[in-house]
Amino acid sequence: MGRTLRLLLAAAFVFAGVAPAFAAVGASDDAVVVADVRGPLEQRALDFLTDVVENEPGQVVVLQVNNPGIASGDPSGLYAAVAASDRPITAWVGPSGAEAYGGVAELLTLVAYRGAAPGAKVGYLNERIAGQGAAELIQPGVDPAVRYESVEVADPIQGIVDEVAPTIGQFIATLDGRELPTAGGPVVLDTTEPATAEDGSEIIVASVDVRFLKPGLIDRFLRLAIRPEAMLFFLLAGLAMAAFEFYAAGVGITAGVAVLSLFLAGFGIATLPMRWVSLAAVLLGMLLYTIDFQGAVISWRGILGTLLLVVGGLTITDAAPQFGPRWWAVILTIIGIAAFYMVAMTTVARSRFSTRTIGREQLVGRHGHAESAFDPFGVVEVDGARWRARSHRAAGIAPGDAVEVLEVTGIMLEVAPVDDESGGVRE
Repeated sequence: MGRTLRLLLAAAFVFAGVAPAFAAVGASDDAVVVADVRGPLEQRALDFLTDVVENEPGQVVVLQVNNPGIASGDPSGLYAAVAASDRPITAWVGPSGAEAYGGVAELLTLVAYRGAAPGAKVGYLNERIAGQGAAELIQPGVDPAVRYESVEVADPIQGIVDEVAPTIGQFIATLDGRELPTAGGPVVLDTTEPATAEDGSEIIVASVDVRFLKPGLIDRFLRLAIRPEAMLFFLLAGLAMAAFEFYAAGVGITAGVAVLSLFLAGFGIATLPMRWVSLAAVLLGMLLYTIDFQGAVISWRGILGTLLLVVGGLTITDAAPQFGPRWWAVILTIIGIAAFYMVAMTTVARSRFSTRTIGREQLVGRHGHAESAFDPFGVVEVDGARWRARSHRAAGIAPGDAVEVLEVTGIMLEVAPVDDESGGVRE
């Protein structure tokens, strides 16, 4: 298992390293290069776009925009690369429903030509980085309506949307024969040509290669947690899996899932504008859930924990109004976690620790032996079944010591050391 995992990770890193080389195969100076990064932007995504603008061969670069804002990082390098480019840099906001807010909308004001699908949204130019307050003054010649609000595209918008095109193919077609400014002077583009369809009708087709570029495999993996609701899902899933492994008294596949989920959640926490009080509320809610699970009851702790998860989850980032957690995704995640704790986790844990010959209520007074040291928690074996147990720190229970069951609380045993000679419980 471990060897297979290492081989998979090695293959992923190798593929991520050679992916740009494969993307460059067949590259030509007359190609149309489309750079596609979706979701909130952070520094790694900004660096990818900057590299495409500066280094990818082609007669024109089209930035396919569906980004509700810049979560973190410094976009000034990308802005400078666009301004210094000697070939046209264009942008298309799409498909319908796509968003371009904050620093992403500011990028639209800097490119040579910009399009958008009907129903796309642009705005909030007053805040370049989400959650960091006012940005620089709005660019001259840009419709002031997009400064403080979101505007849905139906017609061209001064200084920010020049062409309304439902698809990126139609937008590329509008570039044909168009003279666009660059740092090296005006450039006339050649992107399409007429052709005859099988039915004899005249159609327009691309006259050059159109190459779509996305970030490498590792970046795309990390960006699974770039949305607030996705980060919350990985955080709660990771904590739930970790709690399962703790109570299951062993390390299995769920431990790997927990590590992977918490790693992704950590990337989201590091890159998103977090509300730390809300994050603390989420963590406290999970702690209360775990305490109720330990007691195998639903009490005020579970109710308060649910409330903390809902409030904390809905306010976990400080990126509004550019982007925030989708409420329905937060609610679904919390329902899933609650079901996991109340049904699946309890059932699986009890099944793993139960014994066929004796009920839990009859365990009191039974003798067994410790399989681990207690601090004050440990693992014991009683009548052939392994249980999570706890004892007083002063008891000094070591692996192999005889123990007696004093009490059963949920799936947790209260034990004390046994004097092997007398058979009594040591004080």
